[in-house]
Amino acid sequence: VERLMNSKVSEVVVANTLPIPDEKKFSNLTVLSIAPLVARAIKEVFEDGSVTSLFDGHS
Repeated sequence: VERLMNSKVSEVVVANTLPIPDEKKFSNLTVLSIAPLVARAIKEVFEDGSVTSLFDGHS
């Protein structure tokens, strides 16, 4: 974390698949929610759709 905080990287983007403790967060850390993707996958499964379609670039 310290190396990322002190690097010249303008932004670090991660998914919220694991909790990040407050002491590990820093100003240029962006945490994106995977909830919309999981919700769409569940919807596709229950409506007999295609989960693969979520990853083909057309959804």
